[in-house]
Amino acid sequence: MPVVAMSYFVLLGWLAACALQDAQQRRISNLLTLGGLAVALAHLLLWGSSFTGASFKAAALAMGVACLLSLPGYLTRQMGAADVKMLIALGAASDSSHVLFSVIGAALVQLSWLALIRINPTIGQALPEKWIFLRTATARKAPYAPFLFSGFALTAIWL
Repeated sequence: MPVVAMSYFVLLGWLAACALQDAQQRRISNLLTLGGLAVALAHLLLWGSSFTGASFKAAALAMGVACLLSLPGYLTRQMGAADVKMLIALGAASDSSHVLFSVIGAALVQLSWLALIRINPTIGQALPEKWIFLRTATARKAPYAPFLFSGFALTAIWL
């Protein structure tokens, strides 16, 4: 079990790197998204399980769930391609429960943040200037990775 616990820190670190880049640039490099997917797939192939200990079939199902959850957002231009790749990589590294609850957690955190920043706009000014895209109150310009990071962190605690 300690190996699985350590894997959560690896996933959190990867998601934090994605979140930081998304908050600063509103873009996530392919090195992070496709690199994370490659590492997750290599782990699946070499050890026969995901980072969270899920079977190969469970991780494949999670990747399918990630596609089903993210492709409609991508096709309607509500999500970027990096968000889709990041969710698929998360699916390869975990299972469908983690993907579903991470997306639900991300939505709840994003709604809470947008409500908070609309109620008190000065809260956004407390963030570092580098995180310019998190300082605004428009959902259309809000980066997704920081919220997915928060959703996964809540999921990791809960599951």
